[in-house]
Amino acid sequence: MLGARALRLPALLLLAICCLPWMVGCGGGGEEEEIEAALPSYPASLSADSSPRQVAEVLIQALDEKDGQTLLGLVAIEHGGSEIDAIYQKYGRESDKTPEEVAGLTISGWSATYAWFQKGATRVTDERISGDTATVEAQGINPNTGRPRLLQIALVREDGRWKVKPGLQSRDL
Repeated sequence: MLGARALRLPALLLLAICCLPWMVGCGGGGEEEEIEAALPSYPASLSADSSPRQVAEVLIQALDEKDGQTLLGLVAIEHGGSEIDAIYQKYGRESDKTPEEVAGLTISGWSATYAWFQKGATRVTDERISGDTATVEAQGINPNTGRPRLLQIALVREDGRWKVKPGLQSRDL
């Protein structure tokens, strides 16, 4: 049986996921303009000059604080959509996931993985950049065992900014 903590989504995140499809339908411009208006912008504390390490630090802080708006602004939407499309194609189907759904699925996955880290105890320890991709490692504490835990964050450049890919990886050390 899953604990209540693992099943809770931040209220702001839930609100954002529910309201984003409505927001997309309200625009009068083209589809691309509507999507950009619906998804939160890149966090104000970051810029195109921010390093993957800085993006990972903002991600960790947003996960600690359950800051849904910041998390939405960090999602690598294009990359996540491509990954979902590839899974559907593997089984002979086409994906019908909207960018909002891709963001929601991504954040749900991040939150589920990060539930195994003690709030406020995760720190970035390493950064590796290779062209338009990067991996950042962070170390935290497993709240259930008190043992050290490794978090691997994969990033990709989208629209000239570092964004976080779906699927954070973690393991006890």
